[in-house]
Amino acid sequence: MGTRTVVVLPPLWGLLGCCFLCGWALGVHSAAGAPVHPPSLSLSSPCPWSPVDVPMWVPLEGPEAALAFLYSGDAQQLSGANCSERYEAHGAEARPGLPPILWRAAGTLAQAANFLNMLLQANDIRESSVEEDVEWYQALVRSVAEGDPRAYRALLTFNPPPEASHLQLALQATRMGEETILQDLSGNRVQEESPTGALDTPALQKRVLTNDLQSLGSPKWPRGDGYVGDIQHVRLSPPFLECQEGRLRPGWLITLSATFYGLKPDLSPEVRGQVQMDVDLQSVDINQCAGGPGWYGNTHLCDLNSTQCVPLERQGFVLGRYLCRCRPGFYGERLEESAAQPSGQFGSPQGSSRRLLRCQPCAEGCTSCMDATPCLVDEALALRAAVLACQACCMLAIFLSMLVSYRCRQSKRIRASGVVLLETILFGSLLLYFPVFILYFKPSIFRCIALRWVRLLGFAIVYGTIILKLYRVLQLFLSRTAQRGPHLSSGRLLRRLGLLLLLVLGFLAVWTAGVLERGIQHTSLVTRGHTPTGRHFYLCHHDRWDYIMVVAEMLLLCWGSFLCYATRAVPSAFHEPRYMGIALHNELLLSAAFHAAR
Repeated sequence: MGTRTVVVLPPLWGLLGCCFLCGWALGVHSAAGAPVHPPSLSLSSPCPWSPVDVPMWVPLEGPEAALAFLYSGDAQQLSGANCSERYEAHGAEARPGLPPILWRAAGTLAQAANFLNMLLQANDIRESSVEEDVEWYQALVRSVAEGDPRAYRALLTFNPPPEASHLQLALQATRMGEETILQDLSGNRVQEESPTGALDTPALQKRVLTNDLQSLGSPKWPRGDGYVGDIQHVRLSPPFLECQEGRLRPGWLITLSATFYGLKPDLSPEVRGQVQMDVDLQSVDINQCAGGPGWYGNTHLCDLNSTQCVPLERQGFVLGRYLCRCRPGFYGERLEESAAQPSGQFGSPQGSSRRLLRCQPCAEGCTSCMDATPCLVDEALALRAAVLACQACCMLAIFLSMLVSYRCRQSKRIRASGVVLLETILFGSLLLYFPVFILYFKPSIFRCIALRWVRLLGFAIVYGTIILKLYRVLQLFLSRTAQRGPHLSSGRLLRRLGLLLLLVLGFLAVWTAGVLERGIQHTSLVTRGHTPTGRHFYLCHHDRWDYIMVVAEMLLLCWGSFLCYATRAVPSAFHEPRYMGIALHNELLLSAAFHAAR
């Protein structure tokens, strides 16, 4: 059977206004044409006006439009929305560590920062002005912009002097398709928060450079100190939408920044500036199912006890693109609006985003299911109770017979048969009735093993004793006619019965050891049967050892039938051989018919 899945939307990180709710519920549509409700909005929230007074489409404000774009991926949600600054997606901070999608960009940024570290910390050029080497920095910022296929913009800034009103140097390279636009923003960019003088965490790594003056010739110093960083020093900003000319640009970006350093007179590192790269995330999928580095990690609404969160691929930087797939043994209810979706996938009802989506457990005995239809057969409780009551009455009658036989042990009929042998036969009959009680409960490995033990031991005790009694009658008959052969007392018959039981016990022990060893190898003694209607039931599995038991039983009964034929003419006061022969032949015929039918 196919698996069930649920498409869900995650919760918003923030509450939207009531006006936005009403405008959204009336006019905002997804690309598929169906209304898309922000998950954090309650559809039962009151609106200050009637829906008939609201136009079919109401332009959204900047934050609301950004949130709508985050949950739909439709750029039309941003049309008509004004902005004065960029919008950051709060709550989307990545977990510790860089997402794999940013490793290449972070490596490029770390290399650029280390290049500037080495350049500005060299003893012979650290005193020179930035303007003298501006062509170097222009080439560097262009190379950073080309360092990653998703790079949208690169920025290189030098810290201004302490009392300057603008940055000492600010170069920006923006990629526009195949064209890269280089801008110098030093004159018109007002100084903002400058990087602090504190070192990054983890600390910078010190490097010692020793120059071979004989081979190089140009360096004026034989030894210099330098401080470099690595990819761990690259910092990330939250994803954001850029505000361009009063409108939000349809595309999520993230800023990677790395700080580069010069050296103070005491050769300690001093912050000189930053190199930044804006990476376009619009084509990057959000994996809300992941718990590692990434945005909105582990923010899904799947109940992991009954479902499995499966992210959808190639959806872009959009929330809610995952499925809640029912685990084996669970099912999800199909909704009316999802009837046209592929089998195994269905959507959650609108307005249910704040609750975990769970799948319902399948009926008892179902490994997989599509609904709550039972898989096990319906037990006929009345019939089972009737059979169990009948068996209990029979066992009670046998137990009372044992008491009566012992109490009347001085009776001629009982003395002629032998009270010990008669009690042995009745005890074996009790064991033969026990399998019905074992089969009343659900089959298990222990019950299936106990079923064989009780059945075979009871059979051996009952019919082994009867056959030995017939054998004694035959020996007595031969002894009176031919004057030979010792008399077989009840004690000697019980010893021979004990030898037979030892043989049976040895066989059962070997069989049990083999069954348990197969159980370790995942070969279960309990198997499952099926009815014509498709439902199943559990029963004990029969293998070649069971056929060996059947053959042994039939051989023992055939030997008893031969003894009955040999003693047919032996006179008896109470016709005991005749009754024992009837019991043996009834068992032989019924067992043969049962095994042939099975």
